[in-house]
Amino acid sequence: MADCAAGARPVRRSVQGVRLAFPTLPFVALFLLVLSTVWAMGQRRALRNVTLIAASYFFYAGLDWRLAALLGGSSIANWWLGERIAASQAPERGRWTFLGVALNVAFLGVFKYLGFFLENLQDLASLMGLGSHVPVLELLLPVGVSFYTFQSIAYLVDLHRGYGHKAKSLPDYLLFISFFPQLLIGPICRSRDLLPQIEAPPPRRIPNLSLAVVLLAGGVFKKVVLATYLQTHLVDDVFLAPENYGFLELMMAAYGYTIQLYCDFSGYTDMARGLGLLLGFHLPENFNQPYRSTSIAEFWRRWHMTFGHWLRDYLYFPLGGGRRSPPRVYLNLMITLMIAGIWHGAHYKFLLWGGVHGLALVAHKVLQDVRRLRGQDPKKITFPAWYVFLAWAYTFHLCVLARILFRSPDLEVAGTFAWGLVDGMLSTQRSGPGVEWLVFVVLALGLGLNFFGHHLRRWAVAAHDAVPAWARPAVWAAVGLGILTIQPDDVAPFVYFQF
Repeated sequence: MADCAAGARPVRRSVQGVRLAFPTLPFVALFLLVLSTVWAMGQRRALRNVTLIAASYFFYAGLDWRLAALLGGSSIANWWLGERIAASQAPERGRWTFLGVALNVAFLGVFKYLGFFLENLQDLASLMGLGSHVPVLELLLPVGVSFYTFQSIAYLVDLHRGYGHKAKSLPDYLLFISFFPQLLIGPICRSRDLLPQIEAPPPRRIPNLSLAVVLLAGGVFKKVVLATYLQTHLVDDVFLAPENYGFLELMMAAYGYTIQLYCDFSGYTDMARGLGLLLGFHLPENFNQPYRSTSIAEFWRRWHMTFGHWLRDYLYFPLGGGRRSPPRVYLNLMITLMIAGIWHGAHYKFLLWGGVHGLALVAHKVLQDVRRLRGQDPKKITFPAWYVFLAWAYTFHLCVLARILFRSPDLEVAGTFAWGLVDGMLSTQRSGPGVEWLVFVVLALGLGLNFFGHHLRRWAVAAHDAVPAWARPAVWAAVGLGILTIQPDDVAPFVYFQF
């Protein structure tokens, strides 16, 4: 850290690429080595866990060895804090828990928000005419830091509440936090879900080979083919210079990013769950057809489910949840969604995105409260088909338009994009270069997977079960070659690596 002249900005470096991230060939080689080693160990649980810890840290160190050191330090500190919480009684237990949560929040804050704070301090000083010598801060933003920090906080708080599962040993806890299929962007696992699997004897065979294969193939297809195509053939170009495009291109880019993000993130989760099954572990589902939601509250129950549950259990409920007066409940919803927004990054655009979702949730809650005052039970009301369709269209397009804030590099670009949409609707003269016909096909496929992916998955699992064991490798090779044949040239890093 060094001083700089007035006008300098704090700088934060972030990891731009992940050399061992799936679905790259180096990762495939690493995973096959780990997979064969783990299953060769049979029922030797301790040896299996040590092997998986080593593989996880090797995987993470492929980014930068300092990131692995941070992960190790954070994990050891949280394991020790968990031991103190479990061994203490109230009120000492509360103090240990408060310390643990505060340290984790501070740890996350330094890497994600300190630069943002210094930048705004610089702007405030300039506005007041004070001049400034704000230090330049160059930090490496650890990929996955938000996810493993949230998982650590959940572990400590659950122990405090009395229904968490305490790790039996430090190695068990290290694996719980670092398990490489879900380390970078989740799903966020609770201690009572993953630790019992870590502590149990290894299964004698892969729990569900067919489901694992289908999840992997589907996840790779969604990420490598659909998400990458939308990103490289539409979304990146339009969001780079929205002033150069007309209404059609802008609207298709907004739709495109909405579908790209779903295919990108749910594709990662599918792959993580498939890899976990191959290693003998069940990871929680993270997406449940989010774009079929007919209310914004339902959307948040279906999108990034483990994160939504985390916000509910460790933020919304402690604030009072829905058991307070209506104004306080509305405030709780706004605070929760604003924090959800800024969690995605230190930028006002994310805060505004969270505010949009927060206001939509408040409006939904007000409508539910009005219905209750009228003596209606919102859960038992039967709506006509036209109302359900309009509710779906409203919810979907709210998510689509809010994602303009999410994807734009800054608020100025978001404003240009939004004004282009408005101007395009009001003017018949503005036009752009058009949209490739294949974009519409990919959009339809991505949205179709949201609606029918569960049915396709069940069909594919049944089809895989019907294939004789000796013929399955040929089927796997054919599917893999098919995806390689149709994939675009370059596969970009997963969107959520930046969060």
